[in-house]
Amino acid sequence: MRITPISYNFTTRKANTNGKNYLTYQPINKNDVCPISIVNSVSFMRSAKNAEVLRKLMEYNIPDMYSGKTILNPKDMEKLVSSHVFSGPISKVVEAILPHEDCLHDVERKVFSIIKAAAQTRPNAQLAEIIDDVAPLHYARLRYIQTPVFKQLKTLARDLPDEARENFKNLMALTAKKLNNESVVQPFSAKEFNYKLKRISEEVEAGNNFEEISTMNSIMHIAQKMPEKTKEDIMLLNNISSKAHRNKKLRTHQSLVRQRGESLKQIEALYLNSPLCDNFELGRILAQTRARIFNIPTKTAFNRKSFIYELKKITDSVEDTKLAHKIIKTALKLPTSHEDISAFIVKAADYSSAKIGYNLIAASEGSIEHLIPYVKDGHDLISNYGLSSKYYNSERSDMPMAHYLRRNPKVYNNCQKQVDRLIELYNNGTFDKIGLSKWYIINFVQQMYKLSPPEKRMVLSLQNLAN
Repeated sequence: MRITPISYNFTTRKANTNGKNYLTYQPINKNDVCPISIVNSVSFMRSAKNAEVLRKLMEYNIPDMYSGKTILNPKDMEKLVSSHVFSGPISKVVEAILPHEDCLHDVERKVFSIIKAAAQTRPNAQLAEIIDDVAPLHYARLRYIQTPVFKQLKTLARDLPDEARENFKNLMALTAKKLNNESVVQPFSAKEFNYKLKRISEEVEAGNNFEEISTMNSIMHIAQKMPEKTKEDIMLLNNISSKAHRNKKLRTHQSLVRQRGESLKQIEALYLNSPLCDNFELGRILAQTRARIFNIPTKTAFNRKSFIYELKKITDSVEDTKLAHKIIKTALKLPTSHEDISAFIVKAADYSSAKIGYNLIAASEGSIEHLIPYVKDGHDLISNYGLSSKYYNSERSDMPMAHYLRRNPKVYNNCQKQVDRLIELYNNGTFDKIGLSKWYIINFVQQMYKLSPPEKRMVLSLQNLAN
């Protein structure tokens, strides 16, 4: 089973954070990849239906129903991405983002302040250069915050059953290598691969380039058919006493590797023969995926989300649910890139300038929020829609509104901010202009009352709504 390896026609960022130095790829030989397969362009990016009129509303500085921050008009997002301004000098980046500064969330705004200050003395520098300059300080600060959390986890793990404790030790050993910039063998996960492709797809969609969107949809179509990892099956091989049975299992594993490799080869061909061939992040993910499929040691940055996902798999099998819950609750103390500036900068140190710029504003982009989640029988109707930024829409996910409000009491005031702005737009004739009825506001108020906790109903004022 020999599948020709592939290399990419770009060079990765080299962050100077504590000596971190990521992979470098050599120029590609296109003869090494298979011809492009014709794949139907099927979009896997689900968007809310019957919401076009609300998308028009996003042009009018609407406060996020969850945070109260003004949401970024998706059309402005599209212009920023399609102009490729983030790959240029930071003076132009600052000029492009400045009109939307009020839309930025707190951490992104702090990072933007660093960029603005740097633009005063180094206007021609790129975003990646500025991030690399400040990364060492933030890498040290992030490790200072992470260390006590890891110590707490190790203390709690002493009470885990033998097998779970051993799995935890293995996870921590892998984590230590990542934090120390050592090469590790990462198991392939089709679920994680598809998740990363979806994130790239969101960025491609924002650029509104039909050919790039079509290619990305084709890539995702192939990726969705890739078999999931069988790490557990592989670990069981050593425990199979029958040689014939063991060989059969091994052949099954080799077949899965072959299938994944062939699927990846098709994806690589699509990538290399399309406008996406210059997409740094997509190329990096494909290179990492090839290394994972064929068990090639690579240097991989620590990822909080992946760490908690792997930790939860360990704790899910623990009978002591109280201990399992405490371990996950402790792990959630690890700072996220949305909550902590150091986490944002360390994460950005592995990205291209284009990706850094996109991440600065992506969380603020406006989106249609299902008040009753779609996966819980919430309908694609305007009566079930609110307006929020993509970050909070994603953070809430399919959590019941009552549960989310109990966790985030500030939403009560922020929903009123949105209602007040909607009333203002109705009263000045904007609703008539875009074809929206005032009943949207009334229905939103009624829905939020019904969906809020019984012990603390959300009572939103319609006092200023004209007849």
